[in-house]
Amino acid sequence: MKYLIGLDLGTSSCKAIAIDLNGNIVAEASESYELKIRGKYIEQKPEDWWASALNCLSRIVEHLRTNIVAIGISSQANTLLTVDKNGIPLMNAISWLDQRSEEELNEIIRTLGYEEIHDSTGMIPNAGFTAPKVLWLKRRQGKIFSRVFKLLFSPQSYIVFKLTGRFIVDRTLASFSMLYNIREGCWWSDLIELLELNEDILPDVVDSHQEVGELKEDVMRKLGLEHNVSVIAGAHDQCCAALGAGLTDTSMVIDSTGTASAIIGMVEELPPKIPRDLLCYHYVIPDSWTILGTISTSGALIDWFLKLSGLTRSYENIERLAEKVDVGSNGVMVLPYFSGSFRADIPWRSRGTIVGLTLSHGVQHIYRAIMESLAFECRYFLDLIRSINPLINKVVLVGGGTKSRLWTEIKANVYNLRILKPAIVDTAPLGAAIIAGVGTKVFRDYSSAVSSVIRFQKEIVPKDEHVAVYEDLYKKYLILSSRLGDLLSSL
Repeated sequence: MKYLIGLDLGTSSCKAIAIDLNGNIVAEASESYELKIRGKYIEQKPEDWWASALNCLSRIVEHLRTNIVAIGISSQANTLLTVDKNGIPLMNAISWLDQRSEEELNEIIRTLGYEEIHDSTGMIPNAGFTAPKVLWLKRRQGKIFSRVFKLLFSPQSYIVFKLTGRFIVDRTLASFSMLYNIREGCWWSDLIELLELNEDILPDVVDSHQEVGELKEDVMRKLGLEHNVSVIAGAHDQCCAALGAGLTDTSMVIDSTGTASAIIGMVEELPPKIPRDLLCYHYVIPDSWTILGTISTSGALIDWFLKLSGLTRSYENIERLAEKVDVGSNGVMVLPYFSGSFRADIPWRSRGTIVGLTLSHGVQHIYRAIMESLAFECRYFLDLIRSINPLINKVVLVGGGTKSRLWTEIKANVYNLRILKPAIVDTAPLGAAIIAGVGTKVFRDYSSAVSSVIRFQKEIVPKDEHVAVYEDLYKKYLILSSRLGDLLSSL
């Protein structure tokens, strides 16, 4: 039996799984690493990524020993790393969560224009992206920048270098940097010139399924491997998660719900005009693009409420109580902008609020209202994606949010679409393993790989009587959020 490894380098941990060609997980490992936080400065040690990746891979290899064909990599994006010609980091990596480069971002927007940036790169300008970080680095850390041999955009590039000796970035992560022109399929010359960058300082752009090399001999020894293994580039973790949930055509969207949420679809032609609220960048499948809307606080909001209410250990009890609450939470509604908003009609610095409370309400009403309002916010982005692609007829739900039956049923009724749950809900490392299989010709293509590997659990179907009620509530939610958004941002 042949095995494929998916290695997922997230914000707080590294996970690795090995699957057989039928999609069964035969080995897995995980290891956490730290974020170093000082106000707006949020960093990670790239050496921690490597140590965690090496440990996870070692545990997988120890379990399997032989017949490992390839490793594919799933990675967080926009975590900027500078290395010298030997691949040695010159400073800590600047996390995608870091907001130190707001001043540089504003300069880029003033020079190139918000609309031009969004239309050319598909990105909603934000200090978390790679481009403003590069400008900050040049301006504030000139001595370090003068020693830079390569700018790397994510753990993917660093781990691939450590495994193979090559500096690459796959097309999904390159086009999620705000440095890449998604319409021309190359680095965006206007921004490269503004930053006064030589393209030699950037990694080579490759397809997600490209084989970038085999393991170096010293890595093979550390892992205890007697045969060599191919290393496949892999992709952005959201793209890997979408692929691992089965996204290979335009009939479905992925609802990825964890600490934050993302609604992810794919298109086979770039829209002439990308809605201001959506991100658009290359997908793992050639000649297709990811289109994505994000909510910065999702599962984190539920966790916050449970902790605030002292209900962390009573999750199942509050879930049962909330199931008994009427659709609409007896008039309670939540605006879930507890760490800002990505909607174009609401200021980024808006705040969250709970409205409609009376003395007759309990924690179960607020709990359900949070779930309903998060579903409404996801519906907002889903409708934008449907305006570009009206062929969508189902949603695949992945991430920690799948644990709640109530939330899943609420989403089915709010979206008025059937919802599927994959058997494996942590789909990012699975997607990376699938990419490894496609890159080594173990699978003919992505569609055949998904057919072989992915299985779904029970389907959740919307109920007509609830759909009608939620449709009315959703319209009220849009009015409420648009009217209060500006006010809340001024507090």
